[in-house]
Amino acid sequence: MSGRRRSAILGLMTLGVVLFRPFPARAQDAEQTRTRVRPSLAVEYFSRTIAWDEGTSTSILSASSAVLRGEVEFQKAGHLGLFLGYGFSNFNGLVFRQLPFSLDYQAGSIGSLIWGGDFEARFISLGDFEIGIGAQFTMSLGRTKDFEIPALNATGSLAGKGTWTRVLAGPVLRYTGYENFTPFLSVSYNRIWGTFTMNETIGDLVGSEEKKITARGPIGIVIGTVFEPSDVFRVKAEITAVPFKKLTGGLDTDYGASVKAVVSF
Repeated sequence: MSGRRRSAILGLMTLGVVLFRPFPARAQDAEQTRTRVRPSLAVEYFSRTIAWDEGTSTSILSASSAVLRGEVEFQKAGHLGLFLGYGFSNFNGLVFRQLPFSLDYQAGSIGSLIWGGDFEARFISLGDFEIGIGAQFTMSLGRTKDFEIPALNATGSLAGKGTWTRVLAGPVLRYTGYENFTPFLSVSYNRIWGTFTMNETIGDLVGSEEKKITARGPIGIVIGTVFEPSDVFRVKAEITAVPFKKLTGGLDTDYGASVKAVVSF
């Protein structure tokens, strides 16, 4: 092979390297910075110990919900989402002592409108680990539940309505070493507060009482995983544990779980 031919071949190889090597990187960069809209359906259940009467009494608030989410995902950087749905909250165990007649509420779940938003940002990558921060705001607006009071000489009725708000925020550690699974761990601020208002009418007697509730235990531990078999579909499942100190002494733990199915365009 002559020197001229060798020089031509080397020149073509060099030109090919210069022209074609950047394209995969550019395509990868474009994929990493591409913004996608991802609708999703999420279901959740949790049970939290709540304190009321200025923290001197406790009972259980259990809630379940299903919401539709709209999520804008900034590839490799995080997401921002809004959601709206419907749920049920059970406030059984609240005791009202200042109505015309005292009442231990045991009427079961009340339907509620659920709305809120969340975001997650990833800003540190260490090999197969990613560190970020996530936050969520949720509000449950309960409808009024009406029911009659049995076994009274006078006609009696009750109307109860409960609302609660939850704020979650904390760091998130993700492991990206698997192909389709991304396990994650989070230790987050997990705060719930709200009110439950009871109105009681018995004949000419009318009374109203409001209970301010606050969930015990401000810190939650979340473990979960994201399963993403394709670029357009993924499932996120997680379990939350919230340890707290009981009024009678000692420690206990509340739990919750959620599953979210996401598609993308």
